[in-house]
Amino acid sequence: MRKTDRIQQDRSTHRLMEKTDLNRRTRNDAGAPQSPTALLTLPAKKALDVILESVMPARLVQSFAEEDLFLFVHELGLEDSLPVLARASNEQWQYLLDLELWERDRLADDAVSRWLAVLLKAAPERTLTWILEENLELLELHLFRSIEVSIRQEDESPSDFADGFFSLDGVFYIRVRDNNQTEATKELLERLAALDVDTFHRLLLEVTQIIPGETEEELYRLRNVRLAEKGFVPHEEAMGIYQHLKAEMLVGKETTESKVLEGEETPTGQIVPASKALFLGHQGPFPSAVSQIKDWGVLERTQLEFAALCNRIMSADNRVARAKEDLASIVRKACAYLDTGLERLGGQSTTETVSFVEKFPLEQIFRVGYGAALEVKWKARAWVKKSWFMARDLDFGFWEDEWAGLLSGLLRAHPLFYQGFTGGEAPYREFRSMNEVAESNAALNQIMFLDHVLSLLFPTPGPICVSETYHPVTYKNLILTTWAGDCLGMAKKANPITVEQLMTFFRDLWVEGKKPYRISEVGRRSFFDWLERQSGSAVTDMGMLGKETLGTLLAELEKEYGPVSVLDLDPRFVKHFLVALPQ
Repeated sequence: MRKTDRIQQDRSTHRLMEKTDLNRRTRNDAGAPQSPTALLTLPAKKALDVILESVMPARLVQSFAEEDLFLFVHELGLEDSLPVLARASNEQWQYLLDLELWERDRLADDAVSRWLAVLLKAAPERTLTWILEENLELLELHLFRSIEVSIRQEDESPSDFADGFFSLDGVFYIRVRDNNQTEATKELLERLAALDVDTFHRLLLEVTQIIPGETEEELYRLRNVRLAEKGFVPHEEAMGIYQHLKAEMLVGKETTESKVLEGEETPTGQIVPASKALFLGHQGPFPSAVSQIKDWGVLERTQLEFAALCNRIMSADNRVARAKEDLASIVRKACAYLDTGLERLGGQSTTETVSFVEKFPLEQIFRVGYGAALEVKWKARAWVKKSWFMARDLDFGFWEDEWAGLLSGLLRAHPLFYQGFTGGEAPYREFRSMNEVAESNAALNQIMFLDHVLSLLFPTPGPICVSETYHPVTYKNLILTTWAGDCLGMAKKANPITVEQLMTFFRDLWVEGKKPYRISEVGRRSFFDWLERQSGSAVTDMGMLGKETLGTLLAELEKEYGPVSVLDLDPRFVKHFLVALPQ
């Protein structure tokens, strides 16, 4: 297709679009949802139909917050979103490019080429004008990296130029560096030349003169300034969201330091994003508090603040939410630590949590909640470094699945709560309450106690050496086998027992009678007496923690083996004892 034909076709298409929009203004759309919040609850294709059938599609599209439009465009797909992009505002376009064109602090040339092609397809003339007026340096840097430019001299003929060079005016000869971008780059240049050949010539001359490093740095700075207003700050700065903050530092503040002073107006000047609020749900202290805020100005400010918090989390985690599930996971994370933070601040009622939300910045409430999880992580990390099991070259598997999962979750870069493989959900997730923090801390205390007991049972440095057994070494079978060996008169600690010795041990352990068998009082007392002798009264000194932790081991023995006759014990399924493989 010739250049003039393409330009004429573009103009005809957009005249038809404007005429269609004008005709739709006469239609009655009273029954269709006419707000971004309502539209975002619909399937993307259905929402698109509603927009295109509305009285004023452009006004409806431009009523979306930039964040909401970004999500909507990705949910639709770029090809289907062209009618939406054609009606979007320049500010909405800029937000899309600010998120899509950068990888950390580097401009992604493939993304620039792709998105310029998309916008040119959606609104050709407007895109060219906008790029030349508001994003000229971006265009120049992109062309600097994408093309080679050579000016034909009087004594040169077109055949003197190497393969791949082409010219739109017989003077400037151009070659696209990346063959995959040839078509898109050539179309961009053809449109620029057709729009204004003098501007096209000036652009090609300037492209060869720019300093790419300085240009990219300035573009990145301007991009960060724009995004900072919405909570997107550079990754290094955004990581401040995970800094520990004590609840006392907030509770002790004077009223005059609250977010909004009494009687102060809260103009925002921004469209409140609807998409993040849609995933708030109705559970937890924070969503409940938001639902109870009556003052519209306070509610609007809180919603903007929450959107900024989610955006900051995305910056810190190097994530971009292009799908609803991506955004939902970010919202869940924000709510999880806001809920935990409100609990830690002492919010016992909805009235109190509403007061905290109105008084304190959400970012600081988040840090208070995250700080609770951090404290358990720091405790675990400090202990692991000097623990007995690590000194014996044992891994987390030594503590069996549940506790191994707990330790693995706590010691991640960002601590996570281990919920196990239940209900088809991922085993790890964010902490959602102070109860979960307390639960993890209590389990960690049990692990630390048992590690201390083992350090007293096996004080000699060096790895634990056990001959071949049916199951690997764990804290349970190491303690119980050592106890069984002592009951059986074996001299060497942690020495595996035979199947016959296992049966003898259980005969002496159970109370005579019907199944399920129970541990005799003599057997129970012998267990604690043995531990006290071996540990030098450490078990007694630990009080309830020691009794509950070690009592759990005995309860497991009754549950697992009480229903089984002694003669039916199969060492392949006896994980609580180290049973030697047959020779």
